[in-house]
Amino acid sequence: MLKLLYKAAKPYIYPNLIKSMTYQEKSSTGTLVQNQKLTLHSAFKPGWYMLELQAKGSFEVANLELRFADSRGVPLVVRPNKLIKRVMYLPTQMGQASVDVHAYGDFNLSLLRLVPIKQDFAQARMLKRLSAHPLINQAKLLARLEKKAASTNLAFSQVVLAAYNRLFAKVTDADYQRWVEELEPEQLEAYELELSQQPIQIDDYWVFVDDDFVCYEGSKKLLTQFLNQHPTAVLAYADQDHLDAYGHRCKPWFKTDWNPDLFLAQDYISNCFVCKKGWYLEHQALFNTLGVKGALAVLLPSMPSSQILHLPLVLAHRRQASKQLNANADLKARAEILQEKLTLASVQPCEQGLKVSFAVPQPEPLVSLLIPTRNGLEILKACVVSILEKTSYKNFEIIILDNQSDDAAILEWFKQIQLEPKVRVLPFDYPFNYSAINNFGAQQAKGSIIGLINNDVEVISANWLTEMVAQASRPEIGCVGAKLYYSNGQIQHAGVILGLGHVAGHSHRFAERNSDGYYGRLKLVQNYSAVTAACLVVRREIYEQVGGLNERDLAVAYNDVDFCLRVRAAGYRNLWTPHAELYHHESVSRGEDDTPEKKARFDKEVAYMRATWAEELKNDPCYNPNLSRLREDFALREFV
Repeated sequence: MLKLLYKAAKPYIYPNLIKSMTYQEKSSTGTLVQNQKLTLHSAFKPGWYMLELQAKGSFEVANLELRFADSRGVPLVVRPNKLIKRVMYLPTQMGQASVDVHAYGDFNLSLLRLVPIKQDFAQARMLKRLSAHPLINQAKLLARLEKKAASTNLAFSQVVLAAYNRLFAKVTDADYQRWVEELEPEQLEAYELELSQQPIQIDDYWVFVDDDFVCYEGSKKLLTQFLNQHPTAVLAYADQDHLDAYGHRCKPWFKTDWNPDLFLAQDYISNCFVCKKGWYLEHQALFNTLGVKGALAVLLPSMPSSQILHLPLVLAHRRQASKQLNANADLKARAEILQEKLTLASVQPCEQGLKVSFAVPQPEPLVSLLIPTRNGLEILKACVVSILEKTSYKNFEIIILDNQSDDAAILEWFKQIQLEPKVRVLPFDYPFNYSAINNFGAQQAKGSIIGLINNDVEVISANWLTEMVAQASRPEIGCVGAKLYYSNGQIQHAGVILGLGHVAGHSHRFAERNSDGYYGRLKLVQNYSAVTAACLVVRREIYEQVGGLNERDLAVAYNDVDFCLRVRAAGYRNLWTPHAELYHHESVSRGEDDTPEKKARFDKEVAYMRATWAEELKNDPCYNPNLSRLREDFALREFV
């Protein structure tokens, strides 16, 4: 009833406040970044409110901060034409508010409304949001919130509000300090209890800690016990952070599980690890010759994942005063070792690590690029022309899969573009089913490598296909994904992370174009559990081995994630490369899932993924359980 009253009252009683706002500041940086400061003059009584906000413009995402008088700002993330709602609480009467806007592209705030709501309704909405992820145990969540309220003598609703607000706020060092003090002891206790049950001979293991790091004896013992619990493994490593000038812990690095291609580009293990003494002695000559870092660089890439373990606890701490004076020299030395000892085309130092290149097989394999479309001449033409004119790799064909186009202009263009020897247009005269369309295209393809390409993709780097083919031709590699940007240059895709949101999310989405990402990951080749089919390359034999895309259960959403997981289950590693760059003008051709029929279909596909890949969605080995399940920016995991 409260919800019905809230919905019925707002249009009539609580007006849009935009007309009451004035521009205090407005500036632009370059051609894309727009900063605004708007001021609102209106009286608001103390109490609970539902904030409603909507904006229009050519931006992909905008970051806003709403601030009342001297109160702490409320961060808001806005997508164009999307209505967002946030529960707010005003402790005292407010007469003025300001909105700070940071947007990439043209931004115009079109709706701002504050609707008074009851505390019970506010609390229910906040608890629903806090428990939105399917892996969150609601009973445990409530128990933690109640315990927090009791220990702090705060009202339960205020404890819920604080946890709710942290879902949207930027993570700070203070949040990590809370993590260290409140959550980490529980994690350590749980692991210690589990691992202490197994008998161990400490002398059978050796622990290595870099001179710049601190690893306490209890942490060394815990890491050793963890390795001891897995008889087939030979090495284990943990997460790390920094110690500031006062000895306070900060800047945590929550690492992936064993990630062979990331390790080639970035040594994220040798700073602190434990290994079996027998394994070390077996390779002692190599350790003596190359040193610890060099020996690991040579030995680990060829080892099965079952032999290299990751304990997701922060057990190593880098001294803040330490300086990597020889960082460039170390990187160059590692590049030379990899070049000499492994079969690689080239290894060169790059931003954040190494760029490891592999050779394209000779003769160059034919690549069949499949591009489904229905009308949309403007975006399709830009896509096809950019591939034909900008791609340095020459042995490819383009198969345009026409899904019932009826626009006269594009039908005429189909006739013209097929005069180009590399291009074919094939009709697919059935209702839209992305999986079925691509499976049909793969059957008609002549190439030994299949490329799935959205019609709203546009080439940036000439070597994009060379890079993707070189990676996809490696026997151990399955699907290869590219670095995709929105039209304004923000990151659209940099690998897919399982378990984010409904099913999966895009790594680093909306990050700035030149951002290094989380500990350099936006600049380095690495393995991900899945990559988007907006630009995906895979060997035809693998595509056929796993049966192509799932056209029965996943006609539109998550078919690429499902496909990648089946490829991984077949024994291949999926890979993302930042050295293949394209624009992706996302979902321009198909639009949003905004009708009851589309929403029902989407919900069904989500249910299928959660049922089929339940265990995989719980813990992505290319991510970390200590990182957010709701955000795509590698923020610290949400906790009460």
